[in-house]
Amino acid sequence: MPNKEKPEISNEEIENALIHLYRGEVQRVNTWRNRLDRTPYWSLVMVAGMISWSFSAPERSPALILVTIPITSALLTLEANRYQIHEVWRSRLRLLEENFFANLLDPDATLPRTEWMKVLSRDLREPQYKVSFSAALALRLRRIYLWIYATILLSWFMKMVLHPTQAKSLSESIQRARIGFIPGPAVIVCLLVFFVLVVALAILGIYPVKEERGGKVLEEEPGYEWRREENDEECESSDE
Repeated sequence: MPNKEKPEISNEEIENALIHLYRGEVQRVNTWRNRLDRTPYWSLVMVAGMISWSFSAPERSPALILVTIPITSALLTLEANRYQIHEVWRSRLRLLEENFFANLLDPDATLPRTEWMKVLSRDLREPQYKVSFSAALALRLRRIYLWIYATILLSWFMKMVLHPTQAKSLSESIQRARIGFIPGPAVIVCLLVFFVLVVALAILGIYPVKEERGGKVLEEEPGYEWRREENDEECESSDE
């Protein structure tokens, strides 16, 4: 049988391929970064518009402000999924920067990961999310959406207590919270439970790994383990 040998690839060809791969990953990161920026913009515009419209006339119910909660939640889930995809490209980009370009500039330095080319090869063949959906939700909540939910809740409270006139008693404020056949106390309890759950998800979600670099710059990297751990199957098989 003919002896099939793998074609030899020179170091120069590998370097050129990695440089082009890096340029492609930069483009992907920029594309998904722009998509990430759109969803909070849509949410902010919607919330600001609804709050302004609700306060523009005295007969408009505070419940109109609460309509923005399910829409904002839908945008949050969309953004969390986009963040997962964004992290696929960004983690791959950082892998190249840490192990290839940094090594070109300083060949004597120790590589963060010795088997990084195998790791990159496997990820190119079978891309996987580097951060879970719950962690992505928690991260986007902490950075943006907790403030949006807090703005919605505060605006609803101000509308209920102060607009069109200041409520004279607590019972009057609770009565204004009524939505159709749903009594005011039930609406308030549901909102408090929802906000507590949102805060709990933001706090208890998986925190991105922070590593301290030169110049005291902290970098949030949910894909840290993927880029740095040496105990994967590929590395173990290579050590045997």
